[in-house]
Amino acid sequence: MSLKGIGTPADQARLARRKRIGQIYRIVTGIPVVLAVLLIATLVFDVTTDTVSWHVVEPDNEGVNLSFQEGFRWFGTWEHVVTQELEARGEDPAATLGDAEERRKFGLRNRVELLWSLNGQPMRWVVSNSRDDRVASYGWFEGNRMHDELLAGLEGGEQLRLNPWLDAAFFTKNASRTPLMAGLINALVGTVWVILLVILISVPIGVGSAVYLEEYAPNNWMTRFIEVNIRNLAGVPSIVYGILGLYAFVRLMNIGPVVLSASMTLALLILPVVVIASREAIKAVPPSLRQASYGLGATRWQTTSRVVLPNAVSGIVTGVILAVARAIGETAPLLMVGAAAFIPRIPDGPFATYTVIPIQIYSWVGENDPEFANVASAGIVVLLVILVALYAVAFYLRRRFERSW
Repeated sequence: MSLKGIGTPADQARLARRKRIGQIYRIVTGIPVVLAVLLIATLVFDVTTDTVSWHVVEPDNEGVNLSFQEGFRWFGTWEHVVTQELEARGEDPAATLGDAEERRKFGLRNRVELLWSLNGQPMRWVVSNSRDDRVASYGWFEGNRMHDELLAGLEGGEQLRLNPWLDAAFFTKNASRTPLMAGLINALVGTVWVILLVILISVPIGVGSAVYLEEYAPNNWMTRFIEVNIRNLAGVPSIVYGILGLYAFVRLMNIGPVVLSASMTLALLILPVVVIASREAIKAVPPSLRQASYGLGATRWQTTSRVVLPNAVSGIVTGVILAVARAIGETAPLLMVGAAAFIPRIPDGPFATYTVIPIQIYSWVGENDPEFANVASAGIVVLLVILVALYAVAFYLRRRFERSW
């Protein structure tokens, strides 16, 4: 828009100066956003590329490697590849796969992998063994740069492998002290158990508290005191909730370091956020809807349950999902209440010992073997995918149930 002919020259100068200041302010405030996006993109790129690495390996057994078409089956790929491997070793596949204990032992020592490259051949199925000698390891970019040199330098029996750590076996293997055998199934199931119980505990209490404070509680000093404390609790560091959970649930109530203790601790952590988000959603419902309901003879409970809550559901659901996403990524409270870094079996109930994805990642990062960094990166990618999926669901539900008055 031209400023020519508008007001006096002094007015035009002031308007031009204000416009320049506005443009500068827009640029200055946009720089942190651009930097934040670049940092996040760099982090995601770095973690994702760390889930793939090159290895020079001397296999313990001279087994077979199959092309993708030879090994793939719509159902039973694992059994087919293992059968071919056992036959190549001169063993009886029926004796191993037909006996539950032998099958379990074979699964603990071996891993069926779809390698992206094997000695220059793309997409090959192999059965890796925990006793394979991993001569050298390289990052994705370093290995790509040295590929021809590494391939030419292979000695008798050695193989050059491009190994994706985030594969199907990663979701079926238990925790292990060997990077090749390490998987996420225990932590994944533990996370599901913990979060389901967190939702069952926090949502009824949080939403119920919000309904009472917004629709029923009188406006007196006690209500205001409760409101102030809820807002303060939302900003308390998570480690404090871990200390509370350790004392109240693990020791005082003598529940022990099990799934239920972790769930109640995390439920306390997100409860203030659920209450605040639910109250804001309920408060956003126009008073005219309440008045219309009362005018038709509805009781307060009928108005709340059939008018207010249905119109506030988008804000409530969004707040709950975002709070649950925060709980999934928490580590400090669970360390305090005794989440194990290594458990030998999958959790099967509220009173089972457990681990969760953040704790498992923390454990892998602390291992001495550098290949655990690749395993940890694969776990981080899984956690990021879960969080992004939750945020996407929250966004969709908010748009889906959004009301315009």
